[in-house]
Amino acid sequence: MTQTPSPSEPTSDTSKRFVASVSHEIRTPLNGILGMASLLAETELTPAQADYVTAIRQSGARLLDLLNNVLDFARMDAAGIDLELSEVNLVHLAQDVAELLSPRAHEKHLDICVRAEPGFPALLQLDDGRLRQILFNLSGNAIKFTETGGVLIDLSTRDNALLIRVIDTGPGIAQADQARLFEAFGQAEASHLGVDGGVGLGLAIVKRLVTAMNGDIRLISEKGFGACFEVCLPLPEQNQVRRSGQRTDVKPLKVGLFGLSTPLVLSLSSILAEAGHRPILGNIESTVDLWIADSSTLPGTLRQLANVAPLVTLIRPEDRSHIERLRDMGSAAYLMRPIRRASLFARLAALQENGRLEDETNGADEPDPPILAKRSGDGRILVADDNAVNSLLATRTLEKVGYQCQTAATGAEALEAMETQTFDLILMDLRMPVMDGFEAMKRIRSMPTEKNSTPIIAISAEINPDVERAARAAGADAVAAKPLDAETLRSIAGRWMDRQIANHEHENR
Repeated sequence: MTQTPSPSEPTSDTSKRFVASVSHEIRTPLNGILGMASLLAETELTPAQADYVTAIRQSGARLLDLLNNVLDFARMDAAGIDLELSEVNLVHLAQDVAELLSPRAHEKHLDICVRAEPGFPALLQLDDGRLRQILFNLSGNAIKFTETGGVLIDLSTRDNALLIRVIDTGPGIAQADQARLFEAFGQAEASHLGVDGGVGLGLAIVKRLVTAMNGDIRLISEKGFGACFEVCLPLPEQNQVRRSGQRTDVKPLKVGLFGLSTPLVLSLSSILAEAGHRPILGNIESTVDLWIADSSTLPGTLRQLANVAPLVTLIRPEDRSHIERLRDMGSAAYLMRPIRRASLFARLAALQENGRLEDETNGADEPDPPILAKRSGDGRILVADDNAVNSLLATRTLEKVGYQCQTAATGAEALEAMETQTFDLILMDLRMPVMDGFEAMKRIRSMPTEKNSTPIIAISAEINPDVERAARAAGADAVAAKPLDAETLRSIAGRWMDRQIANHEHENR
């Protein structure tokens, strides 16, 4: 473990507890405000009421971003930066970040994608919590300032160094503004975009994290040509264990890409090449074995594409209601954004094996399979949270799409519910009276086999690498940060429910 000196005199443990307590006590009611606003937005509202709800959500989201950055900055001042090295699958980690940020991107009709070079290392000895924070800050910032196109998280290596590039199709940053971007409370002028630039802490936090990892960060940008933030981290020789490169054991398919954003084209091209296939930017006259097209493509064009070759359409989770309409236009299958390698590989394999596309895949080579629209709403969920508003938010959000929910106000109540009933998923708040979420998870994991394997998602208002490691050590399968809006909560439930379904189907074969 290494530690960088704090920029100010070290403070006492009281200061650290103060930051943690403030983080929890402010985020918890904010979770209720934003969550209830998102539920309210799904009801029948007059145009004026809809505008008011939108204003509440936008103001709340801005407050949340400000709070996260201020508390992260204060935490670094109070405790310095500790690095905990572990084996990290950086491709999966980047995909997780993309999925967490996808609701924010989709709200602006943007794509957020991941691309990894052929043979990118399968596992790296790095601090996964700090890397997640770096990716989240850079990608979230890119989404904030991008209006069309999208954001690409690009992973590669060079001369024993790891390169992480976050590239956007935004307006770019003027040379005069670039020098102060990485300084605390320094930011580029964003008023001309109608965007509130915040207080300028996000990139300063990234700079401090990268420096603590003995790395470097730079910005490559020109006004009007987007921006690329490049993080370069030293990569020891033992990290150079590579994944297999392009496959040669499959019959290559010519895959046409139609109507997609530049980041999505780059991401899909990389995934297709890795699978041994040939991606092309096609037009209606192109001869291809498979089409991948945006669901927003004109209906007549989709029908023309489907007459040439099997058609896969790309949709956002919130567009699931359009699936039948897309089928009527000739779409043989769909993929949810952001695209997962396993989901695309499964469709390509099905096309090669039996000449047809399938809509469902178990995502076996990745930890979280995609949302399967047909299965959404099946299952029982235990919601453990001592805050009545947050508990109501979670149950109403999940029951609205068909899940059955039971609540528990303490860890002890959650344990009692687990002893007498069976659940498909547990949402566990970490800070509860009587018995906290950490202890409750430990006891659940010591239960008989049919109980202890239930997926547990730890929910916390305070998320940092220490909390995440402690939650996983106690038995959490994943950790999510408050506040969770309705779409994000349903997305989390859907992914883990689908994983359970896929596991059951695999066991019954």
